[in-house]
Amino acid sequence: MTSFLRARRQTYTPLLTPFAEGRVDMGAFEAAIDRQIIAGVDGVIVCDVIGEGPTLGADERETLLKTAVFRGRPHMSVIVAAGTSCTAKTIERCRRAERLGADALLVTVPYYSKPTLKGVSAHFREIAAAVNLPIVVDDDPGRTAKDYGPALVEALAEIDAVVGICHGAGRFEHFAGLPAWLKNRFSHLSRGDGELMEFLDMGGHGALSALANIIPSPVQTMVAMTERGGGCNSPLQAMSVAATAVDVDDVAALKEAQFFLHQSAADVRLPLVAAEPEIILRVRRAFAPFARCEPSTRHAA
Repeated sequence: MTSFLRARRQTYTPLLTPFAEGRVDMGAFEAAIDRQIIAGVDGVIVCDVIGEGPTLGADERETLLKTAVFRGRPHMSVIVAAGTSCTAKTIERCRRAERLGADALLVTVPYYSKPTLKGVSAHFREIAAAVNLPIVVDDDPGRTAKDYGPALVEALAEIDAVVGICHGAGRFEHFAGLPAWLKNRFSHLSRGDGELMEFLDMGGHGALSALANIIPSPVQTMVAMTERGGGCNSPLQAMSVAATAVDVDDVAALKEAQFFLHQSAADVRLPLVAAEPEIILRVRRAFAPFARCEPSTRHAA
């Protein structure tokens, strides 16, 4: 289903995984999917790091994916974050995701082991040969501990199955410095909610927005805008404040914002811990302007 059309801008939401008393809260997860459908986002990502993917068991991953596919189609695409630092394990996850109905894969650059550029290229070639799904490469040196620069994007251009690049927050200058042919070769998405408008103005194609968990309608509207009008300054400012309040990818803060607007429990799994009181206060102040903008679907059927 995923087409990653570069003719228009697109929004993808890496879904938070709601927990209650240590278990995945499937009712809250279904309600979160419904909010994304109502907002008209192009797709959701399950089991991403924003969804505390590393803490999820195999059965939980499978249940989340099955639920997202059943609930989300035909309204939007379902993408699975399947990358690990092991090529064989990543291929196993990717094949499983394909069998369960995923539309595409989000695969991180192998983390912490710091392979050479040749090794990373071989990693993605093996994955592309093993599955028949489009691949978006998650290039976030803040998490992988290795920055390969434009050379990585150039090497990936030779792999047909790699259709997109997801740039980590703070990578605006990296994207801006890419030659035009590499910008045109891929669908370029940004995780940086705070710098998203600049990224789009520079030629980016869309967002992989953690903020869209909380306020999907405003984020979708902002991404879809072809140009900024004078009347858009106030909403953009409010979203900038909200993005700053959750500090790019602070999952505990995002869950507090989701609790504030959508009554979904803010529980996280270790090694993450609950947000401090001052962060909770900051989050509520920042998201207060959106309290009447997003419908609650907590008890959706």
